[in-house]
Amino acid sequence: MSMIYDSYFGFDNMCNEIINIDNNINLVVVLNNKGRVVETKVREAIDTYYNPLKKEMFFMQCVLQASMNKDHDDELGRVTSTIHEREKFTMFSFEFFNYVIVVVSRPINNLIQLKRSIIEKINDSKKIVA
Repeated sequence: MSMIYDSYFGFDNMCNEIINIDNNINLVVVLNNKGRVVETKVREAIDTYYNPLKKEMFFMQCVLQASMNKDHDDELGRVTSTIHEREKFTMFSFEFFNYVIVVVSRPINNLIQLKRSIIEKINDSKKIVA
């Protein structure tokens, strides 16, 4: 994807909108289909937990998982989002056209409400594109 195409979607604005939903959100990243960062907004750097190589591998894993999920779309339907709860953080991932949006937050109680709020911001961005 070219940088012009990537900027077409207004990822900068969308990431700002998402990170401002909740103070527990530490990181919003838009990844292309190769696992490369297209846009990022950071409140607390993931570098605290990962060195650069592990961070790159983590992002590639997110894209690979999204790609593998598509193998079952015909039988089970399309995956709209995933939530991974860990001891130190919670990770949400969402597909957005050929991109994966990853949102990392501190552990919170109301995951579903936060997920819905994030999806609302993503859907608002889709309306602008359409």
